[in-house]
Amino acid sequence: MKKALSLSSLVLAAAASAATTQLTPSSDFVTAFTNAKSGDTLRLEAGTYSIEYTAGSANTITLAKTGTPSAPIVIMADGFAAAILDFNFPENTYIQNSYGLYVTGSYYEFHGIAVTRAGYQGAYVTGSYNSFTNCAFYENRNSGLEINKGGNHTMVTRVDSYRNFDPKKNGSMADGFASKQTQGAGNKFYECRAWENSDDGFDAFDSPDSIIVIDSWAFRNGVNVFGADSFAGNGNGFKLGGNSALANNRCTRCIAFGNPAKGFDQNNNTGGITVEQSIGYANGINFGMGGTLASGQKHTLYNDISYAGSSSDSYGSHNGSNNGWDLSVTVNASDFQGIDTAQATLPRNVDGSLQTIKFLHLAAGSDLIDAGKDIGYDYNGKAPDLGPFETGGSTTTLKSAQRARATGILKPHRYNLLGRQIKEE
Repeated sequence: MKKALSLSSLVLAAAASAATTQLTPSSDFVTAFTNAKSGDTLRLEAGTYSIEYTAGSANTITLAKTGTPSAPIVIMADGFAAAILDFNFPENTYIQNSYGLYVTGSYYEFHGIAVTRAGYQGAYVTGSYNSFTNCAFYENRNSGLEINKGGNHTMVTRVDSYRNFDPKKNGSMADGFASKQTQGAGNKFYECRAWENSDDGFDAFDSPDSIIVIDSWAFRNGVNVFGADSFAGNGNGFKLGGNSALANNRCTRCIAFGNPAKGFDQNNNTGGITVEQSIGYANGINFGMGGTLASGQKHTLYNDISYAGSSSDSYGSHNGSNNGWDLSVTVNASDFQGIDTAQATLPRNVDGSLQTIKFLHLAAGSDLIDAGKDIGYDYNGKAPDLGPFETGGSTTTLKSAQRARATGILKPHRYNLLGRQIKEE
């Protein structure tokens, strides 16, 4: 008669079988990806990892295993987007659902990975508790990173998604980040950038589950940089709903500029949206928040700036105060250290942080400094500044753990050189 193993014995056995594998571009990395199990770490040498393309065939890498909180499956490279997964689809060629990474499993961690030229989405996530840190998605044939069909509790930190274009519908589907439709709860984005995607920067269309976006930028989305003859991109920075679904989406310290449609777009969301300490600059409409809301719902708008939009904003029924339009201030170019948009695409530092720039940071003497309302974040001076950048220090942080728990806004996870999460105090 066989003796049953205890739970502790099973955990120890699983830990003992975990492995760290070093991969190079010449390795059989596809097999390594698909076979990695709970507790395994795949370390990728910097370089380009080419996935064979055959006309008419999908070349998706499906990741279907399940890790655990203490033993995730880690696929990592040192540095920002240091290991490039190139799926080699020719320009204007696609195959329906030929995703680059198809993440159906749970507790995968991706660090320092780039995905390009996938035949559909760069990554399509339907699993639970997966994370992407210091990654990039560009020139894919649909959205860079999409979370859908139950995908939940996805953490996206310091990720860039740009120049994704869908030839199937002339650009009307490819967003930078699409967290929408039948996604699950708990999907969050921190310090991300989405630019020059054919449709929208961030898209939360038709989902009853809310997303949180913090310290993130969306710019020049829906601009036909692709030379498409019948271009159909929408051109919104943050599309925060749609199709009358009710979701209380949130943007904190975000920037939307140069999007030809709207910077912050309610888009038929019947739920109240929070946009705080953010700025819309030189969009077609900076804030398009005037749609119908369900009974009892209101937007929440605090400490925001709207500057140089082509058309008038709409703010709808909302709570809030101390926005640029609420105060006796006139927002103009002299309020900022710089409005050179080229700074927004400077390469990230090795750790994924953004370079220090002057773009849309408030200039000394601006009447937008200390003009905000204390809504729970640290600040310098007498009161918070308007917009996402606090003068006299770095980007604002949460004021208390109590507010973090109440709103679901948490600090981005930090990782050591081995890719392991550092516990926050």
